Amino acid sequence: MTGEGGVSWIATASVAFACLLASLWIVERRKRTYWAGRVLETTASRSPYRAHVVATRVTGQAPRLVHLAALTGVVLGCAVVPGVTYAMATIHFDGIALSLLPSMASAAAVWYAGLLLIGRAPLALEMAKLATVVSTATHVALPLLAFLHVAAARAGWSDRESLGYVALANALALVALPQSALLKAAVKKHADKFVPERASAGAMRATQ
Repeated sequence: MTGEGGVSWIATASVAFACLLASLWIVERRKRTYWAGRVLETTASRSPYRAHVVATRVTGQAPRLVHLAALTGVVLGCAVVPGVTYAMATIHFDGIALSLLPSMASAAAVWYAGLLLIGRAPLALEMAKLATVVSTATHVALPLLAFLHVAAARAGWSDRESLGYVALANALALVALPQSALLKAAVKKHADKFVPERASAGAMRATQ
């Protein structure tokens, strides 16, 4: 795919990338008030053995770790899906290109989880956990599959190795695994932020 067709495809992919990336900004702007909530501050009284709790309502935005995990997830999804599609259409992979489809699916899942996280959606935690597991499993398996692909070609079990596939598989693992770890850390640290306010209020009263 070269010449005018290739330029047209790249231009279309660039426009799609910009539109999908803009979705993060739109969701963040519209859902920013969802991150407003109660902050409990414990203030010590005169007696060192007693304290009282003051609840204040503040407005703010998503925590930095959640924001970073969502941003990298959206960027990864926007880059991997059109990028791998273009690679599969232009590079000769000797039939092994189908193994890249799970990577595209996991990138789409991470993109969707990022939007849910930044919008503080009720399903954000479950989707983020699922996307983390799928992305980690997929991108641990890809470099291993690339190694087996080269080993099979060198042993004469297949025609020849596809260096383009090996490079792409390792590049996907290199960017997807750190993002998956970041997403997992954000979910673990800020899981309480996605608990419904009524439930968290009931739990607070139960502990008092």
